[in-house]
Amino acid sequence: MAEFLLKPNDFQKQVDSFKTTTETVTALKYTLEKDGVSLQSLDKYVECITAMNDLIAEFGQFAAMDVNSLQQIKAKWMNTDSNLATKTFAEIFTDTKMGNS
Repeated sequence: MAEFLLKPNDFQKQVDSFKTTTETVTALKYTLEKDGVSLQSLDKYVECITAMNDLIAEFGQFAAMDVNSLQQIKAKWMNTDSNLATKTFAEIFTDTKMGNS
């Protein structure tokens, strides 16, 4: 099992930064005004722009799930830290030996 150190305040800053950056990206919306021009190349370009906008929207959905997961990780870590703070070293050692966390 992997172990890592989590500093809640620093971690929250990283989560907030990720969320802000993600919101900036998901706010992007590309358009093309054809102004009555009917060319196959422009039609293909519009298809690409539509696909890009769909991709950005999907990225936003995945990023929102990531932010939620990161918040859950932080909450679980803080809960575990709180539980450990109420135990003696002997209790922690006994729990580890018996497979409890």
